[in-house]
Amino acid sequence: MEKIKLTIIIPTYNRADILIRTLKAIDEQDYNLNEVEVLVVDDHSDNNPEYLISNLKTKYCLRFFRMEKNVGAGMVRNRAIDLAQGKYLLFIGDDTIPDKSLIKEHIKLHDRNQNIAVLGYVRWAEEIRDEFMDYIAKIQFHYQNIKDKNDVKFHFYTSNISLEKKWFQTEKFNSKFKGYGLEDIEIGYRLENKGLRVIYNPNAMVSHIHHYNFNQFCERMEKVGESAVIFVNLHPELRRRYIPIFLNIFLIASFLLSMNALLGRKLYWRFNFIFNYFKGIKTEQYVEK
Repeated sequence: MEKIKLTIIIPTYNRADILIRTLKAIDEQDYNLNEVEVLVVDDHSDNNPEYLISNLKTKYCLRFFRMEKNVGAGMVRNRAIDLAQGKYLLFIGDDTIPDKSLIKEHIKLHDRNQNIAVLGYVRWAEEIRDEFMDYIAKIQFHYQNIKDKNDVKFHFYTSNISLEKKWFQTEKFNSKFKGYGLEDIEIGYRLENKGLRVIYNPNAMVSHIHHYNFNQFCERMEKVGESAVIFVNLHPELRRRYIPIFLNIFLIASFLLSMNALLGRKLYWRFNFIFNYFKGIKTEQYVEK
């Protein structure tokens, strides 16, 4: 077997059916898969997916590791980083189906540049798209806010990003993030401060199979609010980026607006998301300083 150039890291938890689809799609990549290993790390799923994975026949080296207990996505990625053999690491999700050119689009930029991360594009899979999913796409992923695709800030999305393993010699995902949200943006912020430059390549695409309904996305936004408090406690200089001055006033105002269905469906959705984000901040017991 050729020397491993790229390790694809896939944390997984209770999504064995979609995980298998992801692994099969990697087998169709327009790239020399002898240079690729895929490392699946299971965060102690209720049903161990090892048997399903062991029956797959792949062109690439497929490795599996199971955590002894549920520890969260960040700690799973830390374990995977330690186990990875590739020079480059590509992080995707267990529910992200890669386009055939995904690896090629990542590696071609690494071959031309040094000290970079390549940020790919995540789109909703066609099978789950509807009016609501299309609306939340710009809230979940803020690609529309990218000002310079050759020097991207605050878009370190582990659903589709690659960089050299060497960057993790001194930096790892922070264990303080237990729930969903911002643990990847936080480590990206630290790495960018150490000289990592993030390049956006929208041609490196994956299709995300994760459907939300209204209540589920409200819950997600509350979790992001809780994570925002952890983030700003680690990086106080970013407090005003994630937590507004006069938080209580914004909380009350967004609550009142979230109750007004007369605003129209999309504004009703938006103010409910904002309210739940602020509620998450209060749940984490953020105190103005």
